[in-house]
Amino acid sequence: MKKIFAIIIISVLLISSLAFAGCNSGKKVDIDMSRFMLTFEDNFDGDTLDRTKWNYGFSVDEGKVSAPRKGGFWAQDGVLVKDGNLILRTDFREDGENGAGWYSGAVMTCGEGEEDNLFEQQYGYFETRCKTPFFYGGWCAFWLMPYDGFSAEHNDQLSPEHINTGVDGAEIDIFETPFSYQGAFSKVINHAVHYDGYREYLKSVPKLNVKVSKLYDEYHVYGFEWTKDYYKFYVDGRLTWEVSSDGYTKDGKKFGHNVISQVKEYMLLSFEVVTPDSPDSTKGWCGDPSKNDKSKNYDFAIDYVRVYQFK
Repeated sequence: MKKIFAIIIISVLLISSLAFAGCNSGKKVDIDMSRFMLTFEDNFDGDTLDRTKWNYGFSVDEGKVSAPRKGGFWAQDGVLVKDGNLILRTDFREDGENGAGWYSGAVMTCGEGEEDNLFEQQYGYFETRCKTPFFYGGWCAFWLMPYDGFSAEHNDQLSPEHINTGVDGAEIDIFETPFSYQGAFSKVINHAVHYDGYREYLKSVPKLNVKVSKLYDEYHVYGFEWTKDYYKFYVDGRLTWEVSSDGYTKDGKKFGHNVISQVKEYMLLSFEVVTPDSPDSTKGWCGDPSKNDKSKNYDFAIDYVRVYQFK
């Protein structure tokens, strides 16, 4: 009986190690930065958010400084700059401006109108160095969005070959950390490309379970290279995923559509929280935030953001 039990334990450990080994695929590469010129940089050296580069991640309505987002709220005072970092903080507030709940920080380079955008770019290399917290029911992200695209109602303005593609813009999730709820298997991030509109129009190409050693304990560098022919995703200089315009991902999967955005996109850095009773379709898909310590602050710390354009 003991022998059988030992065999079972060894088998489980072997399967687990093989699963993680698969997640840890990707080779270390030297990105040739001589191909690029710097177009955006923020090292967060001051003590306030540089409003020439970033807006808060929501529109202020009726004088409020927080707004509903998923199962929580985005709040201006959840955005801090200190000790050379942009801090996007999440904390639970019993008497918050919009009621009891989790309040989080988010910033973006988008404006109220496209003419007010602080920064947007088509193609190039985007990079951030940051440290993410372990948090049930929420996730940190560095992502790109088109200002006025990625929406099914715009499809009738496109030529037929662009229907059901990402050519008119895509939500590009350079990295997300929604897997704290997985416990021992939680030290993974994902990349994703969403296109053709949300809700019933949504189409997605994800790369899940990319292992990151000491994910919640150390700073890591997340990079993204974008041309009209491909997307390349990097973690700490390691090529972790690639999507090409001919419809193939780096791991050989065929998705059938060109998801390469060919429009300018702006940047977002965000901390989002969802709950089992969230008012949209997410409904706690990344865990239950009630498992977190409501007396603590949870900080997403960003050391820098840099963007480069091809020369």
